[in-house]
Amino acid sequence: MGRVKTALGLEEQNMKLSTRCGLVGILALGLLSLVHWGRKTQYDGPDLVLYLMGVLPNVAAAIAIPFVLFSIWADQKPGAAFPDARRTFVVLLAVAGLGLIAWEFVQQSSQALVFDPHDIGATIVGLAIS
Repeated sequence: MGRVKTALGLEEQNMKLSTRCGLVGILALGLLSLVHWGRKTQYDGPDLVLYLMGVLPNVAAAIAIPFVLFSIWADQKPGAAFPDARRTFVVLLAVAGLGLIAWEFVQQSSQALVFDPHDIGATIVGLAIS
């Protein structure tokens, strides 16, 4: 049996794992940029929207960082077995999470930056989404 042509080409449209993960990372970075743009416009709206605009950068960063790093790894190891890929992704999640949470605590010693425990919660939510 031959391959079936569809409107998009061959019936089997397989995208590399590195490409899929890279796209997720790019979408999360897009969300991060969108929220930063919204914050710069000094949007004045409901308290819930303002709160979300305050914590969404942490959610987006917690999604973007592990996916971008994993896409680089997956591109370098295209034949990696699923258990190896899963283990690597979990390690990258842990590294990203520890880095982002450590950054929040570093902000306590800064006069220009603001420590917010809600940002830590948002980071954990982003890691869970990842």
